[in-house]
Amino acid sequence: MTTKSKDPNKKFYFKTADTVLTILFFTSIGLTFWGINIYRITIIDTKYLFATIILGIIIAFAILTLLIKNSYSRIWTLLIKAGIGGGLFYFGLLFINQQFADKEFLTGQFPIIKKGTLGRGKNSSCFQPYVNIDFNGTEKQLVFYCDSADIVKHSTKVNLTYSKGAFGFNIIKSKQLSD
Repeated sequence: MTTKSKDPNKKFYFKTADTVLTILFFTSIGLTFWGINIYRITIIDTKYLFATIILGIIIAFAILTLLIKNSYSRIWTLLIKAGIGGGLFYFGLLFINQQFADKEFLTGQFPIIKKGTLGRGKNSSCFQPYVNIDFNGTEKQLVFYCDSADIVKHSTKVNLTYSKGAFGFNIIKSKQLSD
């Protein structure tokens, strides 16, 4: 039986392009988590988010393929570029929409169409209550603190204070349960 041994003189070299892609990828992951928090207070139809992510992936492939030559396998390169493009564009859309929102606040009362609780996280001692509302034809989930669980059970409407974002997607400034 023949065994192949690795060449002990061969060294692993990490290319600068690999470093750049890795840094961009992990930055994109961090910004995506930040974007998820912004998404929770943004009233946006998911089709716009998916379109933004797809556009980001296409642009990332085009730009990163031209600018960066790396040593990763094709599948890793595909996944990394998709993560970078999708994550950056997802975050960018939500962040710009929030940061450049109108200063004028609007208020409205919206009916609750569904109630429930989220699973308990590792750092949580309760199940967080949530409600789904119909915001002018768009269903939006609003998550409340644990101490609001009894109020959520008896509420039928939610009073929202919101403003129009830079891209026209509404940003929730405050929420209050009502009967």
